[in-house]
Amino acid sequence: MEINVIRNQKSIILELTGSLDIYTSVQLKVAIEKHVAQPSSPMDIIINMEKLNYLDSSGVGILIRTLNYCKEHESKLRVANLKPAIEKVFRVSGLTSYFEILSSEDYQKQSKS
Repeated sequence: MEINVIRNQKSIILELTGSLDIYTSVQLKVAIEKHVAQPSSPMDIIINMEKLNYLDSSGVGILIRTLNYCKEHESKLRVANLKPAIEKVFRVSGLTSYFEILSSEDYQKQSKS
């Protein structure tokens, strides 16, 4: 998995490419901890899943741990651009009630500010 980090005035965007699974979930954990725990003021975190092709239960677990980690550090975590297969995993596992999911339009607004 590749993680491209984009920082703007209001948020940190993590663009995921590939698979978020048992082999790659630690990469996301490390990236989140690196950017959320910085001494600057709390930032919004957006995980752009537009290029994410696969998500397994380990990926779901790391997303939940990431959400809790962000809350502990007074940051807001949102996800964006879910492909239909990834969105289905979110719905089936009940993640839609925990995560704020940005529409493509809302993501575009957030990523430009």
